[in-house]
Amino acid sequence: MTCNAWSERFGGAALVTGASSGIGEAFARALAARGMDVILVARRRERLVALARELEAQRKIRAVAVVVDLGRADAAQIVGAEVESAGMKVGLLVNNAGFAQFGDFARQDPAEQAGMIDVNCRAPVALARAFAPGMVARGRGGIIFVASNAAYQPTPYLSVYAATKVFDLFVAEALWAELKPHGVEVLAVSPGHVRTGFQARSGDPVRNPPGGKAQPDEVVATALSVLGRKPSVIHGLRNVAVAVLVRLLPRTVVMRGAMRYFDGLNPATSMAQRFEEVE
Repeated sequence: MTCNAWSERFGGAALVTGASSGIGEAFARALAARGMDVILVARRRERLVALARELEAQRKIRAVAVVVDLGRADAAQIVGAEVESAGMKVGLLVNNAGFAQFGDFARQDPAEQAGMIDVNCRAPVALARAFAPGMVARGRGGIIFVASNAAYQPTPYLSVYAATKVFDLFVAEALWAELKPHGVEVLAVSPGHVRTGFQARSGDPVRNPPGGKAQPDEVVATALSVLGRKPSVIHGLRNVAVAVLVRLLPRTVVMRGAMRYFDGLNPATSMAQRFEEVE
């Protein structure tokens, strides 16, 4: 597909959340390389502006940086106003921004738990609701939700995060069916562990995940190759195998296995023991 074809396919610019690093940055680079104007959304101003300038210079496209915290209740309105002020239309929305908090549920910061729900669930829905009507009216467009392999099983110590990714997966699959007749392509892409700063930010102790570690651009390549062909995709054959296995097993077996796995990462003092000590 030629560069012009990508812009014509979606009828507007690509808006990418969490675009200052990791998978979001990889999406921005890949879409700019395909000739699409990009709207980059994240909190870190310096990195976002630097990426926008780099993409404009390298790819000869238009790149707009929108600095906003997606945990804000009015984040979608702020983004929408910036897009309108720039005189742009959103043809492809990439709901990538998100974060996790690893640890005992009863000891996690409640503000962080609420923030996960805001950034991982409320913001993607609000942004989709803001831009989907225009896509429907134009008869073309696309929406990508970055879910997670964690969406395929309940995950102790990542309980809230995993649940937010189930939400993203199911919303995307439902919108795939609902918006497809209007020419709007919707996809949920579920990566496993990816080589970004995500794990360090979350406190995830896993260093050698069963599904291995992917590069951000590999996840993006999977998503862009599948977009328009099916409602969801899991990146990586080993991650697919894990997801299939946990669906076949009883959930109690999966949860107990996950508990043993995480506790085994620190055999001297399991998470359950640490929780009991606090009590």
